[in-house]
Amino acid sequence: MFRSVLARVASSRLAAVQPLCRRWYQAGPNSVRMGNVIDIKGEPQIVVSRDHGGTARGQAVIKLNLKHAVTGIKSTERFRNNDTLEVLLLVQNQYQYLYSDGDTAHLLNMQTYEELTMDINTLEGGKDKLPYLEDNMEVTVQSLEPEPGPLSWRLPARHTYKVKSLVDRIAKDRGTTYVTGTLENGMQVQIPNFIKPGENVVVDLTRLTYIGRA
Repeated sequence: MFRSVLARVASSRLAAVQPLCRRWYQAGPNSVRMGNVIDIKGEPQIVVSRDHGGTARGQAVIKLNLKHAVTGIKSTERFRNNDTLEVLLLVQNQYQYLYSDGDTAHLLNMQTYEELTMDINTLEGGKDKLPYLEDNMEVTVQSLEPEPGPLSWRLPARHTYKVKSLVDRIAKDRGTTYVTGTLENGMQVQIPNFIKPGENVVVDLTRLTYIGRA
C-alpha cells in the first residue's frame, strides 16, 4: 500500500504537503524513532533506521537512513548530537491488525471496515517489533493528510501475552526474584518468579518490559 500510495501521488502535488510540514515538534537526532517523519529542507522524510556514524570534528555523528514520504526515494543524512530536527505531527487513526503477507501488513479500519495495506518497513520501531504483533491487535496508523495519506504505523503502548515457559533466575530487586519468561510468540521478557506458565502478563511495548499481571 505504501508503495502504491507513493505511485499515485504526482510530483505536482508535492506543494500540497508543504503547509502540513509546519505542524511539528523539535527533537534531537538521538530521540527520533524509526517510523517518525521529519522535515528535511521542506520535504517529509520517513526515518527508516538510525546508526552512529563515527565522529566529525570531535563530535559524535548520527546517521539517519530516510525514505521520502511521497516519492519513496531513499537518502542518508548525518547529524551531530546537538542538532535539532523537526518531527511532523501526524493524524492518528486506529486499525486492527489482520495478517502479514511478505513485506505487507493488512490492517482493518474498525469504523469503516475498509482494509489498508502498509509496508512492514514503515512499522515504528522497525522489524524488531514484528514478533509482538498478534491477530486482531489494535494498532495506530499515522497519516499526513490530505496527502500522501498513511505513512507509518505503531504497536499499542502495552499488550497482554501468555507466558509459555520460564528460564533461570537472574536478579533480585527489593526481594523480588526475576526470571526470563518466554511468551507464546517466542519473545523473552524478564518477569517476577511468582508468575507461572500459562498466566497472562502485560508488556510495555515501548521498552519491552513487564508491567504486571493481566
